[in-house]
Amino acid sequence: MKNSIIKPFWILLFFIFLIWERSAAGLNSLILPSIGESYQALKEIALSGILLESFIITLRRTLIAYGLAVILGIITALLLYRFKILQRTFRPLITVIQATPPVVWVSLAVVWFGVADDLTPIFLIFIVSLPVIFVNIFQGLEDMNVELVEMARAYSTPRYRILKEIYLPSLLPALVSALSIAFAFAWKSSVFAEFIASSSGIGYQLSRANSMMATDRLFAWTIVLILFMLFVEYY
Repeated sequence: MKNSIIKPFWILLFFIFLIWERSAAGLNSLILPSIGESYQALKEIALSGILLESFIITLRRTLIAYGLAVILGIITALLLYRFKILQRTFRPLITVIQATPPVVWVSLAVVWFGVADDLTPIFLIFIVSLPVIFVNIFQGLEDMNVELVEMARAYSTPRYRILKEIYLPSLLPALVSALSIAFAFAWKSSVFAEFIASSSGIGYQLSRANSMMATDRLFAWTIVLILFMLFVEYY
C-alpha cells in the first residue's frame, strides 16, 4: 500500500469500526450486525469454500469481459480518431451506451439471454466498461501533440518509432487511468449482474443472503468486495 495513505487510512478505519460497534450495540443484528458477528459470518463462508469459489467465478467473468472491452475500446478509439467519418457516425452511439443506466442493460440482457450464469454478467461488464476505455483513450489521442507527429513524419521517421516514442508515451497516462476506472466499473457491474440474474458468484451470494435476511453475511460479502478493490487500487 502506498506509504502516504497508510497512517490516515488506519486512523479512519479505527473510527469507522468504533462507530460501527457502538451503533450495533443498540440495534437488532438484523439491522446492523456487530463486527464480531460479521467476522464470524466471514469465517464461516471462508471455511465452507463458498468464498473462494464465488470469488473465482466473479473474477473470471470480470476479467473476460474487461479484457474484451479494453481491446475493442482501444481499437475503436484509434479508428474513430483516424477516420473522421467513423467518428461522426459512431461517437453518438458510444455516448448513448455510456448514458444508459446499467439497470437497463441488465434488464435487456435478461430478456435477450435469460438468466444465463455467464452471458448476462459478461454482457453487462462489457457494455459498461467499453465506453470508459474508449473515452479515455480517445481523449488522450486528441490531447496528443500533433505537431510533434507531423515533424517526425516530415523527417521520414519510421512509423514504429513514431508509435513507440510519441504515441505510446502520450497515451500512457490516459491508458492507465482508463484501465483503473474501467476495472472498478467492471467489478461492480459483475456483482450487480450476478445479484439480478445469476445463480453463482459473489453477487448471487449477496442476493441469497438478502433473501434469507442474513445481514451478517451481507456485511461479510461486502467486506470481501471492499478488501479486493483496496488491494487492486493500492498494491
